[in-house]
Amino acid sequence: MDPEAKIRCSDWARVAAMSPAGTAGSYPGFLLVEIPLPWPRDVGETAQAAALEPLIGPPGYRLQAVVPAQRRPAGEERRVILHARVPGEPGFAGYRRFESAVGASLYETVGALVAAAADPAPSELESPAVDVLVCGHGRRDACCGRLGAGLAVTLEAAGPRPGVNLWRSSHLGGHRFAPVCLVLPEGTGWAFADLDLVDAVLGRSGDLDRLAGHYRGCAGLAGPQVQALELEVLRRAGWGVLDRRRAGSVDGPRAELTWVAEDRVVTWSAEVRPGRTVAMPDCLSPPATATKSQTEWVVAGVARQERPRSPSPDRSTA
Repeated sequence: MDPEAKIRCSDWARVAAMSPAGTAGSYPGFLLVEIPLPWPRDVGETAQAAALEPLIGPPGYRLQAVVPAQRRPAGEERRVILHARVPGEPGFAGYRRFESAVGASLYETVGALVAAAADPAPSELESPAVDVLVCGHGRRDACCGRLGAGLAVTLEAAGPRPGVNLWRSSHLGGHRFAPVCLVLPEGTGWAFADLDLVDAVLGRSGDLDRLAGHYRGCAGLAGPQVQALELEVLRRAGWGVLDRRRAGSVDGPRAELTWVAEDRVVTWSAEVRPGRTVAMPDCLSPPATATKSQTEWVVAGVARQERPRSPSPDRSTA
């Protein structure tokens, strides 16, 4: 390839066979707010984001602007959705999902959702559903504007899926892997997405060996090394891993992923070290002008161990 030729960043990532493993980011929650297009390059510059920062900043929730729903019944109000981790709960098996009509005040509505999420007790604002976010933020990146927005249209044209909301979303990170999507509440991020991939993920029916090259990681797991390890565990243990309440840890190059299964504790571990570093040009720029780079993760020596689960202390005799 001519190093002086202009290229889209996602095309370059495909040509370079870049691995997206470990690039999902880690967040305690996501707030979805319907904000009409056009969005600025940074949705944090919108009036809605500025107004909500005092509410979502302290818990660290990430704001995602989403294009208002097109198939909303006449008279139905704009809604806001919060996916948030259960406070104080060890491990991650998915976010709790809260939803409410906006009503007269977006600030008060979001405040009620944030308050509900801070309380581990069940809330009437909890509303089970799946939200699929596809980054179509053209002002942030041309690849997402072209490929992501196109995928969002394709998914919408494929028809409704029971219990699933499809959203064109603001920046999800990783535009070099466009189209990128995020599936909530399970928190899984996917690269180079298409209609078949989204349907496979939603149905948990895809061949994980084939889909492994698309997996960015789970946003509920802390750190890229744990996310990279989880990918290798998925290859070996299957889709059911995503339903486990799993916790990750890193000690130097050693990463672990642990969950409780019936009467035993299962721990997967591996050496996860930096691998190949690839120069990443800005979108529609010659590769020779690249000032950024991405380093892939290499996972080696994956091992599985089991130990009996320690019995819970009997507080009645304590």
